[in-house]
Amino acid sequence: MDSYLDLVPQAPHRQNHNGWTPERQQRFLNHLGVHGSVAAAARHVGMSRQSAYWLRRQPLGAEFGAAWDAALADRDRLIDDVAMDRLLDGEEEVIEREGVVAAVRRRPVDVRLLLFHLKRVEQRKIVELQRQNPVDSTIVSKLRAELRALAEMPYDPEDDMLAPPWPAAPFTSADG
Repeated sequence: MDSYLDLVPQAPHRQNHNGWTPERQQRFLNHLGVHGSVAAAARHVGMSRQSAYWLRRQPLGAEFGAAWDAALADRDRLIDDVAMDRLLDGEEEVIEREGVVAAVRRRPVDVRLLLFHLKRVEQRKIVELQRQNPVDSTIVSKLRAELRALAEMPYDPEDDMLAPPWPAAPFTSADG
């Protein structure tokens, strides 16, 4: 996404005394989407990282927070695209001799990049599954209460369904 303007409120409002004008927010978000660093984006617009997080936490900063998330999602897609290109095509290595390009070859990518990429894919799948199937805290609470009640019940060997139907043989030293 080249511009996050649609996500930042553009309606005229009272002057902010914190320095975060709509234009500054937009420049911050554009830089964040390209580079992915909150600190670098804040420096780029002449603000501090702490003030950016402060603005995000404010009730009126909800749209700014949503645009922030969109910018980071764009950065994540870019990282995935670059990683996949390198995984599939390797890295281009230019070989020069005496200042002249002698050859260009493709080297296989480092295995660590592949492992990093697979871990990111797995983490995303887990997050997506959790989003699709949120844990119902009432069900978990009921299950915990039932388990506590079972644990507090007195144990009676006569009621044990897993016990053999015949009496246990006495233990002797010959059984060893």
